[in-house]
Amino acid sequence: MTPITITKTGTGRSAVMAPDSFQNPFNVGVLVTVTGTATYNIEFSMDDPMTAAPTVWAVAPGFSGATASASGSLTVPCHAISINVTAGDGTVTAQIVQAGVR
Repeated sequence: MTPITITKTGTGRSAVMAPDSFQNPFNVGVLVTVTGTATYNIEFSMDDPMTAAPTVWAVAPGFSGATASASGSLTVPCHAISINVTAGDGTVTAQIVQAGVR
């Protein structure tokens, strides 16, 4: 998969990245960079963003209330990934790569 970058400046939710939930095994790498001051979560949803805006979000393990740059992975299949900045006016950027067959 081509790496995807999503960014959010200030509070609120970023654009949504839709991984391929049918990849087996499912593995998405996330590298987050924080510029300025921001508290954020990387969140995922089982709702399909192609049919409607996701309404139920869960915080990805290791990305809850983070304030610094971080990296990790999601191994539970999901339909949507986004950044949710809960405080601050800094910029949070997530580079996302999904492993799988090309």
